[in-house]
Amino acid sequence: MENVKLVELLSKHREYNVVGHVRPDGDCVGSQLAVCNVLTAKNIRCHIVKNDDYGNILSAFFDEHDVIDCKDFDAKLPLICVDCSNFNRVGNEIFAKYETPYLNIDHHISNNSFAEHNVIDPDSSSTAQLIARLLLGEGVDFDKKTAEVLYLGIMTDSNRFAYDTTTMETVQIVEVLMEKGVCISEIYRKVYERDSLQKYRLLERFLHNMAVFDGGRCCTSFVVDDDFRETNAELLETEGFVNYTRKIDGVMVGAFLEFHDSYTKCSLRSESADFRMDLFAKQFGGGGHPAAAGFVIGKQDAKFYAKFQEELAQHLRKIFTD
Repeated sequence: MENVKLVELLSKHREYNVVGHVRPDGDCVGSQLAVCNVLTAKNIRCHIVKNDDYGNILSAFFDEHDVIDCKDFDAKLPLICVDCSNFNRVGNEIFAKYETPYLNIDHHISNNSFAEHNVIDPDSSSTAQLIARLLLGEGVDFDKKTAEVLYLGIMTDSNRFAYDTTTMETVQIVEVLMEKGVCISEIYRKVYERDSLQKYRLLERFLHNMAVFDGGRCCTSFVVDDDFRETNAELLETEGFVNYTRKIDGVMVGAFLEFHDSYTKCSLRSESADFRMDLFAKQFGGGGHPAAAGFVIGKQDAKFYAKFQEELAQHLRKIFTD
């Protein structure tokens, strides 16, 4: 990554809109809040543009921040995008109103540098780690709340430090965040020990639909809109489901699909970055990381799932034969 000065970029204007991707996760929310905290500390106005539901768990991290619905925001203000692998991930309402965002801060290898200024590092475990590194490197003295949301992003996007994207730098940054007052057990409980019963009802259906194929190397599962309606589960409560497809002994690549009335969403995971899930997702207009990627496409018919499984198996076979 080229040498950039994040604070200098953030200081160019006196007011911003800040947005993350739809179906937000911990890194998305943590990165938005961290950027807004830094801006606020510099007396720069900041509006978080809400483009999707944050869910009960992530909503707990919002305090006094100015959150504006995507139908009501001022599109004349410069836009900062965080944790978005491409610009259309901000959602249709925002995508339609900006030709070029001001700043793009991200860690996805598939990011296509869609903004006026791009701060991208695929080697970072999370966008939050990238932001933390730049702030610390520039000597920015941020407070405990900022440290907490940065830890939120790092913890969740590294899958609690289990992914191989976790490096010595990750650990060193977490040490600094703890020195600033972060209680890691408290953040863990807020994120991972507040599940609803509805989530487990939905998980039951997901597990029932699980299929292993291609000699035990591939695993997929799915849920449909009726599963959400009948269990009263939130969309965001599927966070982490895809990891179950990779926990079965012998499985190398896993996928979780959501079949909705108007679109289909897929999450992909592999045991190694060599399997290039980002390239497989690119075939469907998606992207992400070599070992963790995804895509969203239009509504699919019943034949799609079997075809998808075969294409996933073919992708894996090609990796082994190349």
